Amino acid sequence: MNQLNNISPHSIENLDFIEQYLYLEEIDSTNSYAKELKNFPKSGLFVIRAVKQSGGRGRREKTFFSEHSGGLWVSIIAPVTDISEHFIYNRALSLAICETLKSIDPSHNDKISIKWPNDIYWKDRKIAGILLENMPATQNAIIAGFGLNINILVEDFPVELRQSATSILIETGQTQSLDRLLERILESYWNFSHDNRQSSVHERYTKNLYKKGCPAVVDSRQGTFLTVEVDGQLRLKTSNGDVLCSSGTLRFLETYEVNR
Repeated sequence: MNQLNNISPHSIENLDFIEQYLYLEEIDSTNSYAKELKNFPKSGLFVIRAVKQSGGRGRREKTFFSEHSGGLWVSIIAPVTDISEHFIYNRALSLAICETLKSIDPSHNDKISIKWPNDIYWKDRKIAGILLENMPATQNAIIAGFGLNINILVEDFPVELRQSATSILIETGQTQSLDRLLERILESYWNFSHDNRQSSVHERYTKNLYKKGCPAVVDSRQGTFLTVEVDGQLRLKTSNGDVLCSSGTLRFLETYEVNR
């Protein structure tokens, strides 16, 4: 592990729900770092942030571009009472990132959405990804990692990502304070995950879903993407009735694919 950098550019550790804030120059993955910890938050959050990651990971061990200092590469460790309710934390973080992006400039609000199960899109390009993982040493905490592209130019992305990924700088032409955005995301995440009215939180979540009502495929199951249920399962309307998908890769179909 790299030496801990004690610089804290924006006093995030002073938020009253933060128990520990670790700010690292460069590591392989904040989620991997989190898995090695032997102590856990009791009631608040541990937050691990890296300036750069050399081995960022997404779902199904896919690589996640995070070698650039213009993004937020962060893992949140949160105490949980029931690990089976992990979607509460996915939903809270998805909404927190989505609504933080919308707060930058309301004129862009209709362009920002949540792609089930763990991506944030700006129009049709990915701007953020989320990875939830269990803590190996305990069932009483969960890791909610995320990467958000902020002050990154098109040419900073690997060639293979330039058509599918984007950043706040690319979309708005303006640079942002990473620390200020992280503070907003953490505050929103805390509020959403601790809201006693999770049905209301879920309603906000479903209103922000990407391409709801469009033809889609989840792995081999094809139909119309109806919604995401309160437990995190995607509801797909197929020719044989509604199907619930608890996991899988969601892909949207073009009109010619549906009609052929």
